[in-house]
Order: sequence, then C-alpha cells, then structure tokens
Amino acid sequence: MTILMKKIFLLLAAVALLANAQTGEIMRSTPAQESVNPQAVATFFDSLMAVNATDIHHVMVLRHDKVIAELHPAPYRAQDSHTLYSCSKTFTSMAVGIAIDENRLRLTDRVAAFFPERLPDTVSARLADITVRDLLIMGAGIKPDWIMRSQSPDWITEWFSKPVTEAPGSKFQYDSMCSYILAAIVQRVTGKTMLEYLNEHLFGPMGITEVDWEQSPEGVNTGGWGLRLQTESLAKMGMLMLHRGNWNGRQLVPAAWIDEASASHINYSWVKPGDKPTDKNQGYGYQIWRCNWPGAYRADGAYGQFIVVITESDMVVVINGYSDDTNGELRAIWRHLMPGVDKTNSNPGKAQKKLEALCSKASLPVLKGKDINPLPAGAKLKLQSNKHNIATIELTPMSKFSTMYIHYADGHSDCIYLGHGNWMYGPVELPPYSIDAVDRFKGLNRNFQAAGCRAWTDKNVLTARIEYVNWISATTFVFDFKANKVTITDNFDASHPEVITFK
Repeated sequence: MTILMKKIFLLLAAVALLANAQTGEIMRSTPAQESVNPQAVATFFDSLMAVNATDIHHVMVLRHDKVIAELHPAPYRAQDSHTLYSCSKTFTSMAVGIAIDENRLRLTDRVAAFFPERLPDTVSARLADITVRDLLIMGAGIKPDWIMRSQSPDWITEWFSKPVTEAPGSKFQYDSMCSYILAAIVQRVTGKTMLEYLNEHLFGPMGITEVDWEQSPEGVNTGGWGLRLQTESLAKMGMLMLHRGNWNGRQLVPAAWIDEASASHINYSWVKPGDKPTDKNQGYGYQIWRCNWPGAYRADGAYGQFIVVITESDMVVVINGYSDDTNGELRAIWRHLMPGVDKTNSNPGKAQKKLEALCSKASLPVLKGKDINPLPAGAKLKLQSNKHNIATIELTPMSKFSTMYIHYADGHSDCIYLGHGNWMYGPVELPPYSIDAVDRFKGLNRNFQAAGCRAWTDKNVLTARIEYVNWISATTFVFDFKANKVTITDNFDASHPEVITFK
C-alpha cells in the first residue's frame, strides 16, 4: 500500500466515523448563560486532567438540559464510543423498571423461579429466598466469584451452584453477576435480549442508535459491564434520570422507579460508625450509587466512568477515561465545579475564551523525543512467546508516515499508524481488555479504532504509544534495539509490564 493510499484510507475511516457520530444533538449553551461561572468549569477541567494516575477521555457538563462545556482531549473525539464497565448496571436497572411497569416481573419475584432448569439438585432455603430486589441492591448473599465467568460458559448454572453464605437482602456484596442474572431475567420474561428491549423502550425513543453491549456465552447481555456508548448518549441518560424518566414529554421509565432506584436501600459492608462521609459510603440503590452531595447520585463504572445527576442544581456531569483515582475525579466535581454554580464572573467573556482555548488544545501527552530514523529499511521482529500473543512486529522506517504491523499468533494482524508529535488514527482488530471472560467481545460491533504516536527516546530506543480511542485501553511499546528487547505495558492496573526478547 502506497503512502497516498494509506492517507486516503485514514481519511475514509475518519469520514465513516463522523457519519455514525451522534454528537451535537443536545442543545448547547455557555456556563454563564446557565448561571455557572466559566472559570469554575475551567478549573474543574484542569483539576480532572491533573488527578493522579488518570487519563481523561471525555467530560460533559450540562445544566438546564443544555451542554455548557465539554472536553475531549486528543486523541479522543466526541464521536468515539467508550466502554462503560459497571456504569452499564444503571441501564440494567432501567430495563428492570420498565419490565416491572409492564407487569412482566415484580421486585418480590424469586430468582430461582425464572430458571428451574439451571438449579442444583438441592435448593437451599436461602437460595430459594433470593428476590429480584436482592439482586438490584447487591444483596443476593452469594459470595462474589470474579473468576467464574473466565472459567465456564454456563454462567447462570454456575452462579446458582454457589453457596448462599448470607441471608438474602442482609449484606451488601458488590457482584457483577447479580446484574448479569437481572439481564437474564429480563431476557427470559420479554423474549428479547436486554439491548433489544432497551432499543425499543429507551434508546430508540431517545435517538440513541450508536450502542452495543457484550454478550455472555449464553447469548445474554452481560448486564453488569460491556455496554458501549458515546458521551453524549450518557448525557441523555443523565437528563432522563434528572427528569424522573421523562424524555421530551414521553414517560420512558416510571417516575416512581427513578425515585426508588436512586434512593439508598442498603449500606456498604465496609462502613463503620463515625466514618467521614464520602462518595463511597452514602448507600446503594437499584444499581445506582448515592453521592456525598445533597440530592446527587451516579452511575459508576471501573476506571472512572460516571453519569452524575445533581438534582438540586439541575445538572448532569459525565466523565469517561482511565483512572486509578476515581474518588479524586468525584472530588473535583464538588470542590471545583459546584462552587461556581449560581455564581457570577466579573468578565465572563474573557473566562469563556480561556475555557474554549483549554478545550480546543486539550491532549493526552504525546511522546517526547527525536525522529532520528536509525532503521532506514525498517525492521521485522520475531518475538518470544508472550502473554499478548504477538508473533512478529514489523516497523516501517520511523520518519514522516510510519506504521507498526502487529501480527498475532492466531493469525490476525493490526496496522498501527504512528505520528511524531501528533496522533494518527486507523482501525484495529481488538483492543486489550482487563476482563478475561469467556467469549469476551461477543456481541460488540468490532469497529475498533486506535491512535498512535512515536518517538526515539534514545539512540537505540523507540517508544510507541497506542490509544484505543473507542474503547478505553492504551498500550506502550518500548523497543531497545541494543538489547533486542521490547517492553509492552498495558494501562490496566492488574497488567504488569512484559519484557520480551526479539530477533
């Protein structure tokens, strides 16, 4: 493929993404027009970008049903979807609420009754007592088993086989399998996957078509994780909850369900008397967390996926990114954004321009270093066995237009475009994932995109950074051509750097 053809391909890929983008559908305004100090918004954005061990991908702030500011640091873009991890659970709650409103199930229904063919030979009294409500509040009483989904293709049967160590409804034990069983119940009573059901009752009426959701080996949407949406679609969800289930005059979710789901129904097992109030100890509703701010609650996913609804201020804040300090992200809302609500600025025009400049220039750090090109003919590297399952890596000359071909042992390949001092985009097969569930990625539209940059950080050391922009992952490759070793590091906290010898 010639350089010109590659550039044309990149352009066509970008056009295709834009064609599918659902951005700009919510009315836009400015902070000052909605009685928010623009300097407070700018300080909030700056503070988020400075949170320890955090890469911000998307932020959107709404007041009075209008987007008053949004931040999409390069290489992330407004049209990029994002995987939501446990933020997905709140959407599962909405599906359950709609199904209850349609008289398809009740909070008091016994979970075992929905799956008689999956039950063990002996059903304990506690297992028989688990209700839909117990699943919603993470009070099933079954000790969470986070590796079960990585070992078995029959998740429902495996879950029912676990001992019920606590009386149902008595103790909070956070477990994504509770949400998965709820998704399976919705599918059982409606005859549709939960995504199909929500497309009909929620996403369709809200104009959300760019949505996909992982499925289990059993063909059930994973419920507790795996939903992928654009930031603006998350903002729509926040607006729906803020208006108690009403969307432009149409009641999509019962108002009473929003009220009940966002209330606290169970306290966390780790909370002790006298503990200082935080966002982690305000109680749990129906797959929704309460916040340490009057009238505020949130959908909350791993690594910092948030829909924060602040009812008393008529506000919604959406955050996507990768963070090992999600508490710091929430604190930034309360400490820096909220003090500017209903506050004036002596020169809002000047503050607005500074805010706009901040947003337009925002970027994750590109690699610093030279473009010295010591590989005029490129290089083909054969790697030793490794956990990334990479067989060979081909590097074109590292100057001007550069590519890195990654060939995997299973036969598929990725062509990564690497900019110098800038990000370059292109399609990839699959991104790294922190969840190792059986059939992971099943059910997702595999239109994954990556953005890459490069730099020679030493005479013999080439570093390449890859951001999987419509997912969450990032991977760094450090090639040491003197030692003939490459160090591969994924951003997930449980993923340790791997040093691999090549020839």
